[in-house]
Amino acid sequence: MKFIVLLFTVLLQKQTKQQGYKRKRTWFSRLSSFFKANEKGLSGQVVAFACLVIVPGLVVGLFIDSLNGLLGNLLALLLQVVLLLYILGRDDFSQRFEAYKACWARADYQGAFECASGFLGIKDSEQAKNPCQLHQAVSKAVIYAWFLRFFVFIFWYLAVGVGGAFATLLSYWFYREFKYEWAKSVVGAIEWLPSRLLALTTALAGDFTHSFPQALKFMLDFQTPANEVLSKTVFPELTPEDKFDCDSADDLLQETNQLMFRSAVIWLLLVAVLTVFAGF
Repeated sequence: MKFIVLLFTVLLQKQTKQQGYKRKRTWFSRLSSFFKANEKGLSGQVVAFACLVIVPGLVVGLFIDSLNGLLGNLLALLLQVVLLLYILGRDDFSQRFEAYKACWARADYQGAFECASGFLGIKDSEQAKNPCQLHQAVSKAVIYAWFLRFFVFIFWYLAVGVGGAFATLLSYWFYREFKYEWAKSVVGAIEWLPSRLLALTTALAGDFTHSFPQALKFMLDFQTPANEVLSKTVFPELTPEDKFDCDSADDLLQETNQLMFRSAVIWLLLVAVLTVFAGF
C-alpha cells in the first residue's frame, strides 16, 4: 500500500502546487504555548516534546493501523494520502526556481540572492561576494531543500509509516519553536540515515566516480550534518572562482535540480520493486 500512497501523493502534489504556498503551523504554535516549555527544566522540555511530537505521531499511526476491512483500508489509504500531502507541502518549488534563473540570466545577482534567500533559506550572513560564491551557495541549498521537502519525510514514512513522517515534521517544528540544543540533536539524528542513503543515491544517479567515495566516507560519520554530507557528495570538488563561467552556471544549477529529481525517481522505483517482490 505504501507505493500506492506515495504515487497518489506525488501526483496530487504535482496537480495542486501553489506559488507562494506555506504550510500553516499556527495550530502547533498555539498548542506549544500551553506547555510553556521555555520556563521549565530539561524534564519539562522532554515532556513537552513527548506531548507535542511523539504522542501525535503514535496516535496517527495506531489509528490508521487499526482500520481493517475493505472500507477501513480505503479510509486508511485516503487518510495517508491526505496527511502525507500535508507533510510534503504544495509549494511550487519549480516556479521559485525559475524566478531565480530569470534574475541570473539578467546578471541581476543581488536579485538572484534575494530570491534564493526567500525560498531556499540562505541567510544574510551567507550572502555571496561574487556570482561564483552565490552559485555555489544556491546549488548546495537546492540539494538540502529537496531533502527537507521530500526525502527525509519519505524515508520515515517508509520506515515506520505515516505516523513517523508526521512526527518528523513535528520534530522540525518543535526545534523551530523552542531552539533547544538537544532538540537540534534530535533533528540531526532524524536526518542522519536518510541523508546518507540520499548521498549514495545521488552518487548512483550522478558522478559515480567522484561522488561514491565521498558517500561511503560519510556512512559511519556521526558528526557531519546532513546538509554538509549531501553538498560534499554531490560537489566533491568546487569550481575555482577564476574558472567560473557565469553563462554556463544556470545549466549546471539545472543539472543539480535534475539530479535530485532522478534520485527521487530511484527511491520510488525501489519502493515499487520492494512492493512487487517483497510485499512491502
